[in-house]
Formats: sequence, C-alpha cells, structure tokens
Amino acid sequence: MKRVTLKDVAERSGVSIQTVSRVINNLPYVSEETKKKVFQAIEELNYRPSVEGKRLASLKNSPKARTNNIGCVLFPTYNKYSEPFFSEILEKIDYCLRKFNLHHYFTYTLDDLQDQSLYYRIINPEMVDGIVLIGIGDKYYQEVKKIRKNIDNLVILADYMSDGSISSVYPDGLDAGYQATKYLLDCGHKRIACITGYLEWPGYAQLRFMGYLKALKEFGVEFDENLVVEGKYSIEEAEKATELILKEKPTAIFVVSDPMAIGVYKAIQKNGLKIPDDISVIGCDGIRFGEHLWPPLTTIGINKKEMVKEAIKVLIEEIEGKRETPIRVVFPVYLIERKSCRKI
Repeated sequence: MKRVTLKDVAERSGVSIQTVSRVINNLPYVSEETKKKVFQAIEELNYRPSVEGKRLASLKNSPKARTNNIGCVLFPTYNKYSEPFFSEILEKIDYCLRKFNLHHYFTYTLDDLQDQSLYYRIINPEMVDGIVLIGIGDKYYQEVKKIRKNIDNLVILADYMSDGSISSVYPDGLDAGYQATKYLLDCGHKRIACITGYLEWPGYAQLRFMGYLKALKEFGVEFDENLVVEGKYSIEEAEKATELILKEKPTAIFVVSDPMAIGVYKAIQKNGLKIPDDISVIGCDGIRFGEHLWPPLTTIGINKKEMVKEAIKVLIEEIEGKRETPIRVVFPVYLIERKSCRKI
C-alpha cells in the first residue's frame, strides 16, 4: 500500500505542502479554518508524520529500527505532575523502563492531546514503539480507538476496556471496595458513607463502589443512597461531597481514592469533628501522602511497582510480536491499617 505523504494531505485539503507542514508543527500564521481542513484530511487519509524520512515498513519489520521509546497517556487529571496516585505510577514507570533499557519519551493527558498538532506529531509509530494508557477505560473508548489507528502496541494500566480489546493490568477494584467496607463493618459501623468518582462511568470505575455494596449486603446493612456522593476524583469536589454527607450523620466514610481523602479530611475538620473520634475514614490506593495526613490514613494498598513492571512486560511482548491476544492481569490488594478508623 502506498504511503500517504504531505503532498497527499495538501491535495486533499486544498493547501500547499508548506502550509500542511506549518499546521503539523504548530507554527503561527495559519488560520483556524485552514487548520481544520488540514486535520480533517490527516484523519481521513490516516497520515502519519515521518521522522527523519524513515519508512514505516522498516520500523515495523526491523527490530534494529525500533525507537526504544515508550509514551504514556493519562486519564484527564487536574495536574499530571502533582496528582499523588499518577505521580507515583509515573515514577515507577520511569524506573521500570530504565531497567528494560527503554526510554520514557512523553507523558500527556487526553486533554493535552486535544491539541491536534501535538497529537499527530507524537501519536506516531516512528516516535514510540508503544504507549501505556494510565487510568483510561470504557469512558474513553473512542479516544483510545483513535490512538490505536496509529499505534498498534498499547497496554492499559489501572483500568481496562470491557470488550477485552486491549491488554490491561489493574488492581482488584471490587475486592478493594469490599475490603475497605468490611473493615469498617468489622469495626462496628453501620452508617457507612461512600464518596465515589463518577457513578455514571462504566466498567472499572464502578468496581470499588460495587465492592462497597457487596460488603453491605453480606453484613445485612441496608443501602442508603443518601450516603453516596460523587467526589469526581477531585480534592475540591470530595470536600463538597463530604459537606453533604455529614448532614446524614455517618459514623464512617469510605473514599474510593486516597487523593480525595484529602478533601474529606478538610471538610471533617472544618466542621469541628475529629478523625477517628467522631468519624472514621478509609481510603483506597495506598499513596505515600496518606501516611502524612493526621491522623495517618487507613487505606487499601496496591503493589504499584509490581503492577507497573507487569504492564511494561506485557507491552514489550506486544512490541516484540510475542502476544497474539490481549490479556488481563488483576493485582491483589491489601489493607494498610493506620490511625483514621476506630471501633464503635
């Protein structure tokens, strides 16, 4: 099959080759209307920008021609550098890639990739051999489908696609929610609130909440929808959610991610309550920052180092053509007992 060139894109969009190049490289003095026409032509022709004039066929067929670069694409987050869970994951990806003599070439969020000039420059098999999709699941199916048109080798870390189309490595979310809630129930709590991410999101995002429901049912505790509020994976939103929940007089709160627990602590303390004397709190993810909250946060831990290592191994198998069908690897979770819960 003939490879699509800049000339083809220029002819399809009705502009010069130089203009197409300016659009791809995000250079100034190109109108928004022209950019739109060029990106539409790129999408329709499935054009992939060339790097150093190398042919795509040589890259795909010759191990010597591999880039040894791996990219990372993150769930849209308010700050990819300071969000505690993702920063710990990225730290371990850096370490693991070095061990495999690979280079961590870029990290962008899905929001970053709305910049189409950036998108077509980096989501390119001549730039990277594969991509780790972090925290990206069913909610972003169409975005992942678009990435896969350009990059064959993908692995999802800390989430999955329900259709099983892409290999994934993730913690056991159902058991995490179950263990956290069971721990509170074993402590004698019955009015247990849950601060979730987004209730309407499909797939993996629901597992921790489903584990919460499973534990309540097992202990014969009636589910109260007034005790469940979305925290939207945001410290600020979790604080607002806690303000609402406190009106329902819970004795304990299960927060489905540790970073949101920061907002929970803030709201509880702002209302003149003490943890755990007045209300117990348990998180999920086992981030290091939880140790430094006061009181230190009881949480559900994940072996992030081993989980990341497994994801990179799966991706390498994909790159080397050793894996024909996608797999799922589910990592166990465990209780980290600190000082934020008490028996009643």
